Amino acid sequence: MRVVKVLGLAAVLVGVGAAPAAASPGNGGWEPTSTPPFVIPAGAVCSFEVKGDIVRDRERMRTPATYADGSPKVQDFEGVLVIRYTNTSNHKTVVRDATGSIRVYYLPDGTKIQQLKGNNALPVKATNTGFPGGDYITHGDFVVIDHPDHSREVPVQLGTMENLCKTLG
Repeated sequence: MRVVKVLGLAAVLVGVGAAPAAASPGNGGWEPTSTPPFVIPAGAVCSFEVKGDIVRDRERMRTPATYADGSPKVQDFEGVLVIRYTNTSNHKTVVRDATGSIRVYYLPDGTKIQQLKGNNALPVKATNTGFPGGDYITHGDFVVIDHPDHSREVPVQLGTMENLCKTLG
């Protein structure tokens, strides 16, 4: 059943039309963006609280396709992102490169499909049913599906994943 679902979603990806969004001449519509520092409470992703401090951030984003109401249909994110992760209970810290690119498809039913390339941060709730919970750093090519019920699955995994809950635990 999951294979059929993934093949169906792949067909949707191919069929997503690109209604051009307003773009600044010469930069392909790219705009600066950034990831703020964060704290993930104990039990949400890992059994302990995780603090994320941004070490380096030169990200950018664009919206190459929108729906008629102006909401995004497709968005791209890329650029340098380096994060210091800390387990606040034992103070163990690691620095990880999350520099990569992400293309996000927003489907009308609320499903969000993400294509991750390179290195990326991927938190998954501890209570998730589609894929084991954890705070992952991915290396390679991955497809992540966020369902309207907030469950997350990772049907395509071409690369490696580090679960920072294990690394920092």
